Amino acid sequence: MRGIGSSTAVILTVGLSFGAVGAGAAPPRPSLDEKRVLADEMDAYLSKHVLNPRFPACVEKEKGGFHTTYSRDWTPLPDRGEFIVYQSRVVWTAATVALLRPARRDEFLPYVRHGVRYLADVMWDRQNGGFHNYVDLAGQPSTFGFMGGRPVYGQAFAIYSLATAHAATGDAEPLELAKRGYRWVEEHYKDAGFAGYRSSVLATGQPIPEAPDGKALRSIEGPASNRTMNDHIHLLEAYSELLRVWRDPALAKNTEELLQFVRDRLVVEPGYLRLALTADGKVVPSPVSFGHDVETAFLMIEAEEALGRKPSASTLKAARMLVDHALAKGFEHGRGQLFEQASVDGTPSGRPTEWWSQFEAVNALLLMHDLFGKETNQYWVAFEKAWALTRDKLADSPAPGVCGALDTHGEPQCEMKSHDWFVSYHSSRALLLSADRLRKP
Repeated sequence: MRGIGSSTAVILTVGLSFGAVGAGAAPPRPSLDEKRVLADEMDAYLSKHVLNPRFPACVEKEKGGFHTTYSRDWTPLPDRGEFIVYQSRVVWTAATVALLRPARRDEFLPYVRHGVRYLADVMWDRQNGGFHNYVDLAGQPSTFGFMGGRPVYGQAFAIYSLATAHAATGDAEPLELAKRGYRWVEEHYKDAGFAGYRSSVLATGQPIPEAPDGKALRSIEGPASNRTMNDHIHLLEAYSELLRVWRDPALAKNTEELLQFVRDRLVVEPGYLRLALTADGKVVPSPVSFGHDVETAFLMIEAEEALGRKPSASTLKAARMLVDHALAKGFEHGRGQLFEQASVDGTPSGRPTEWWSQFEAVNALLLMHDLFGKETNQYWVAFEKAWALTRDKLADSPAPGVCGALDTHGEPQCEMKSHDWFVSYHSSRALLLSADRLRKP
């Protein structure tokens, strides 16, 4: 399996040579003033379209946690239950704003502690350990969505948010709960004799048995025994964040192994991620996800930094390969749009661009410029285009907020502003980190 074919090039206006400079010529460098203008735009966007519409309106004062479901004009709609991923992502958003934006720290710390309280009192399973995947509106465990299975994906986001909550508040409770979540993952999702982590287990922590018809209970993206890209990149993300606040040798070893699994087993030439492997390492046929590819480039470099070192040559090569392939096969250079998917044979999927992948493109392209901008200006030019599209099209004008998708022509699709999978994590991370990166001399 060597990557997708060249037929996807029909969706591009320019190929890999986009932004290339002549032999021996130094690529033009944006001035600090130009970069600061973009940073100010991002901070304004963050406040107007990401933070202010959600906070404090989403805070559920009586039952705890955060309200999930909102219409386009931010009218609250009935929630069907509470999802660990959504609740954790809101905690992470509030904690990261408190860490990175001192002027809003006092405003956001209460949201962090409010969310931690819900994760500790309601989402943590006091009988079995681990975090419930769903609870109903009364706070009781619900089998909604995954028939009683407990995907590791949700455990990862709980650990991630709690580690960040500890960093923001200095409180001991979120760190201790993150450690408990980490240990539960290590005890229940590893599979002796096989690499990686199961995608899901039963709520008791036991492996999900094969059904009589040979079909296993599914996790978020397939059979529970599979090793999925989405699970492993977010476990890597969570373990990296926990390692920043807890320098535990076993955690460092497991973070290293996750990085190697993602980089050395899931990243393949010419630069995309396998979306899943079976427990014994066989490749599960799947499309290419450009959004996950560019996100993973960032997460691998973050993991190296959390491990206390500069990114290795192997990690830099893999990260750049992922971004370069996305630029070549999944990026419309004329308007700066990262398409959602293509099949492995190179056929565009025709799916719209979801908001999260466009924001991940903004973040990853600017990171690549920081790393390789002395060699080429292609990442900066693509970043400027991607940010302009995000700024001008994904921001809703009738009611401030981020639209959920762009169609294949780059026009916004804006039906809702929030649901279980549509929250502030990708957008706030891209805006906060990119703005800070732009302000560095």
